[in-house]
Order: sequence, then C-alpha cells, then structure tokens
Amino acid sequence: MKNFPVLVFVAVTALAAGFLIGEKHASSHPVAVAGNSVTTMTNPAFTQNTVPAENQHEPAARNSIAEIEVKIRELKSDDWNEISDFAAGIEPALLPELAVFVDKNLHEPQQDLWRTALLPRWGRYAPEAALAYAQSLANRQTHDAAINLVVQGWAKKDANAAKTWVMQLPAGGLRNTCLNTVVSLLAEKDPQAALAALNDSGLGQQMSGTFDPIFQSWADTDPQAAAAKALSLPAGAQRAQALEAVATRWGQKDPLSAIAWAAALPNGTERQNAINTVISGWAQNDASAALAYLQKMPEGQGKQGAMESACNQLAQSDPKAAMDFIGKLPAGNSKNNLLNNAMEQWVQQDPDTALAYAKALPAGPEKNSMLAGAIGSLADSDPQKALSLLSLLPPGSVQNGTIGQIARSLVSSDLGAATNWANSLPAGSAKQEALQEIGNQLMQTDPQSAAAFALLLPAGQTRDNMVNNVASQWAQTDLDGAVAWVQKLPDGNGKQTALNGLGAQWIEAEPDAAVAYAQTLTGSSQDTFLNTAASGWAGQDPQAAKDYAQKLPDGPARDSFVSGLVSGFAQNSPSDAAVYVATLPVGDLQNKAALQVVTSWSESDPQAAAAWVANFQAGDTRNSAVDAVVSSWARNDPVDAGQWLAGLPDDAARQTAIQSYVNDVADEYPEMALPWIQKLTDPDAQSSAIESLARSWLQSDPAKATVWLNQTSLSDDRKAALLNPPQDTTTTTVTVPPPIPPIPR
Repeated sequence: MKNFPVLVFVAVTALAAGFLIGEKHASSHPVAVAGNSVTTMTNPAFTQNTVPAENQHEPAARNSIAEIEVKIRELKSDDWNEISDFAAGIEPALLPELAVFVDKNLHEPQQDLWRTALLPRWGRYAPEAALAYAQSLANRQTHDAAINLVVQGWAKKDANAAKTWVMQLPAGGLRNTCLNTVVSLLAEKDPQAALAALNDSGLGQQMSGTFDPIFQSWADTDPQAAAAKALSLPAGAQRAQALEAVATRWGQKDPLSAIAWAAALPNGTERQNAINTVISGWAQNDASAALAYLQKMPEGQGKQGAMESACNQLAQSDPKAAMDFIGKLPAGNSKNNLLNNAMEQWVQQDPDTALAYAKALPAGPEKNSMLAGAIGSLADSDPQKALSLLSLLPPGSVQNGTIGQIARSLVSSDLGAATNWANSLPAGSAKQEALQEIGNQLMQTDPQSAAAFALLLPAGQTRDNMVNNVASQWAQTDLDGAVAWVQKLPDGNGKQTALNGLGAQWIEAEPDAAVAYAQTLTGSSQDTFLNTAASGWAGQDPQAAKDYAQKLPDGPARDSFVSGLVSGFAQNSPSDAAVYVATLPVGDLQNKAALQVVTSWSESDPQAAAAWVANFQAGDTRNSAVDAVVSSWARNDPVDAGQWLAGLPDDAARQTAIQSYVNDVADEYPEMALPWIQKLTDPDAQSSAIESLARSWLQSDPAKATVWLNQTSLSDDRKAALLNPPQDTTTTTVTVPPPIPPIPR
C-alpha cells in the first residue's frame, strides 16, 4: 500500500466546520452507497455538476477559472486562513474543476489543505459529485478524510439526508467518524434530535465523544433537563462525558446552582468530577468568588480536587496570584504539583521574574518542582537558555524529564542538532529520555524514519515503547507497510510490543489475516496479540468484534480474543459488557471476563458494579470482584465505599475487601481505617493492617498515630520498632554525573 503524507489533511479537517458557518444554504439530495461506489438516487432535477437554482442568486464569481488557478499557485502553501478565506468566495459551479486542478498541479501537503477548504463547500451544494470525487481518492486515510469533509458540508444543509447516507456505509471507523460529524452539527440546533439520531443509529456505545457537543448545547438552554437526561444514561463513558458537558456549561452560567446539583449526584466519582468541572469554569470567570467558596468547603478529597481545578484555572490568567494562594496551602505533593503548574504559566508571561522567584526559594522538593516547571516551559521558546539552567536541578528523574522537554522542543526546529546533542549525552536515563522524545516527534511526520531510528536504540524498555508507538502511528497511514515491517522484526519484546501497537487496526481492517498470523505465534505472544487487538477493535466497534468472536473455534486463541473483547467493550459500556459476559459458558473464561468488567465498571460507577457483584455466587471470583469494587471505590469515595462494605455478609470476600479498604484509605484518611481494622477476624491480618497503617500515619501525624499505636494489641517489641525505626548508617558514595553538553549550534 503506497504511503501518502496526509497528516496535514487530517489535522485541518476539523477546521472545515468553522468555514461552513455563514454560507447560504442549498438544497441537497440523498445519495445511495453500494460497496465503495456512490450512486445518485432517482431525481431528474439534480445533476452532479449543476448548482441548485436557489443558489444562482449569489454574487458572480470574482475570478475566472484560469485566474483562480493562478491565485491558487500564488497563495502561501501553509497559510490556512488565507486559503480558506479565498475558497469561500469561489463560485460553487467551479469546485469540481478546481478539485481536479488541485490533484494534478499541487504537491500533496498543499492538496490536503485545499481539499479541506473546498470539499465542505462542494458537499453542501452538490453532495453526489463531491462524494464521487472523495471515493476516487486512492489512499485510504485521504479517502476517508475527504468523505468526512463532504459530509460536514452536506450535514450543514440537510443533516437527516446526510445521516441516512452515512448509515449505509460499512461498519467501522469511517462510518463512526462521519456519524459523529453529522450528530455534532445537528446538536448545534437541536441537541435532543441529535441524541435521538445517535440512539437510533445503534452506535452510541462506540461514539462516546459525540455526547459532549450534544449535552453542552442542551445545557445552554435547559441545564436541568440536560442534567436529568445525562443521569438517565447507563453508567460508562457516555454518561461521564454527558455529565461533564452539563457541568461545564451550567457552571459558566450559574455556578452556585451547578455546584448544588453536582454535590447531590449519587455516584461519588461522578460527583467529584462534576464539582471539579464547575469550580474550574467558575475560577475562569471569577477566581476570587470560586476560591472564597472553596475555603468554606469541608476538608477532604472533594475539597482537594476542586482546589486543584480552581488553582490550575487561575494560573492560566494570573500565575502570580495563583502562586500566592497556593503558597498558603499545606505542604505535600498536591501543593508541589499546583506550584509547578503556576510556575509554567508564569514563565510564559514573565520568565525572568518567575525564575528569580524560584531561585530564591530554599532548597527542597518544592523548589525543584518549580524550577523543573520553569525550565521545561522555557524550553519551547529558548532551548539553549533552558539547557543552561539544568544545573539548578539535582540529577535524577526531575532533571531527566526536563531534558526530555528540551529534546522535544529542539527536534521540532532542528532534527539533526537534536539527534547529535542526544547522542552526545552520557549513557544513562537522561540520554534515553532525550532519544525517546526525538523518536516520538519523528513518528508524527515520518513513521518509516522513526522506525529506523527506534531500531538504533539500545535494547530495553525505551526501544520497546518506541517500536510500539511507531507501529501504531505508521499503521494509521500505511497499514500494509507497517505490518510488513513488524513481521520482519526479530522475535522478542520489541516485535511483541510492535504487534500490540498495530493489532487493533490490523484486526479491524483484515480480521482473517490478523488471526491467521496470530496462529503462527506461540504461547504468551499469541495470547497478548489477540487480547490487545480484540480490545482495541471492541473499543471502536463492539458488535463487529462480537460477531467475529462467534466465528472462532473453541480454544486458547478464541479465549484470548474474547478476553480482549470484554476488556475493550467494558471501557465504553460496562453494563452491556456485563450482559455479554452472562452469555459466555460457565468456567474460567467467564470468571476472568467478569473480573475485567468489574474492574472497569468500578472506576466509572462503583454502585452499579457493586450491585452486579452482589449477585455472584460465593467463591474465588466473588471474593476477587468484591475486593476490586472496594479498592477502586475507596480511592474515590471512601465514605460510600465503607457504607457498602458494612452491609456485606461477614464472609471471606468481606474480610479480603476490608484489608484492601484499610490500605487504600490509610494515607489520606487514617482515622477512617481504624474501626475496620478491628473487624478483621484473622489475628495475623489484623496485626499486618495495624503495622501498615502505623507506618503511614506516623509520617503525616506522629502525635495522633503514637497515641493510637500504643493502644493497639501489637506486642511492645513491634510497637517500639515502629516508633523508633533503625537509622540507616551505611555510607553512600555520591557519584557526580558528567556535565550535560551544550546544544550544537
């Protein structure tokens, strides 16, 4: 399969929606699709190259076709605004001829930009002809992007006709993308109709991204109704996105009402996410009011999450004010992260003042965090200066991450200099970080060069990760080429990670070929490839993946495929995945699949996951499922998780879950863990839990922890060991790393 540079075309496709605004509407007519061909439904009043009569009243074309062609050659090849403005004034009747001119006379990057400017307009006035042109393009990704652009223009005029045509496309990514386009445009005028259209299509589970524009538009006019509808959706990615969209728009219009609604949501994770979203939007419009409200909130995880949202938002508009406010917060990782973000914003506005502030801080993690943020932010505009400041950071992970940021910035402007500099670094993690960033940037523009670059790296996790990413990126534009490259790789971790990178795309496009290749693999290689590929396919098109699973013969290959299918399915719609799991034969495969659903479901809707798990029969699967629910739930909403745990029968499952609950809440809420330790019936488990909690609590509040520990049932020897841990008396030899070389000029 020939590889075409279509990245620019795809990247600017989304801009076409803005280009359509303000154009006159024209009549459009339904188009029938059969296979890969487009045919016009019977309508003698319409011909492919005829502009509808109602559009003949537009101003006369400002240029002849020859003059337009000259102007196209003269325009800057990379100035999208200039191209789109000029294209907006071209007479619709000239669009077919101009498309042919663009294909024959411009280089591929310029072709991409001009198609993005011309095709939505052509799709509005003559969808049949525009679709026929798009279908004629040879490269798969260019072909699909062109069809979507035509659909954009068509849907602006007649969304229902465009949707009818889109639903006749074969199942897969193109149909999903085009339907997303239609529904998003329909949502601007009638969000309820857009939601109905999405539901009628039966593809809602595969297109959770479409819920955002629908519910944002709905919340603009009736936030209460939009919120009620969002809550009625089944738990999963769709409802989470719908609730976030409502919180965003409602919070912008009436933050106090939106906060009251968010605080009343029954699901702890959804409640916290909604509060954070409202607070973030509120801080953008009125930071003082939002922060004043936050100060009155009770202490706990909810306040902490909302504080992060507000401070991050304030840092974008007034980083100095954000720094002053954050400086008064209690010490800890949360404070360091907030200071780091505020410092990055400050450096972009006033680098000298921000750096002076950071340098004046006392030595410690807080200073290192802020300096790393400042230097990393500076790397985008002045990598040489950023490099000169690296010595302010101690060697280690913080410095290495900053080196990666410098490499990422440098490679975008001078690949050769970036590569030479990275290779001159002393061997170690800093060099690996820089080389990995260079490879990541190469992947965006030239996957084949990135593939060659990746194989030059020393064997290890860095190379394996890059090989995986290269395969995935390359497969998006040239699946055949990517597959051929991966198959030639020597056996080992690198080849396995590369297969994982392209597996989902390969199995969706050519399932028989992908599965046949999997049969040549053995052991864990086959299992991992089929599992990963099926997971990706199910995330895009679960019905197609389920249908294909039915065709596979029983055996290890089918089990691996089904396991991956359930994993991908559960990420978008855990409730539907649970229904599918119930259809599997009783046994190890079903048990494993059930635990996959529980794990995913617990992240988005622990109450629903808990209700499902409550019906499991006693045994190892139920024990593991209860533990998974409690562990996930406790991290996000320890109060509700504890209430559910209290209502369980006191059996083996509950005892295991109690241990997980204590471990998960010990760091942030040690006092919530205390009563649960007493409910552990196994003396060894209880002693282990006491010691675990003591080690954590003694770090954050030694006075309270000491009083509690002395009242526990631990032996005096164990109490003394916890209260007076032995000091490390070993001598550490500090090796000063070689200096970081300058960037070659």
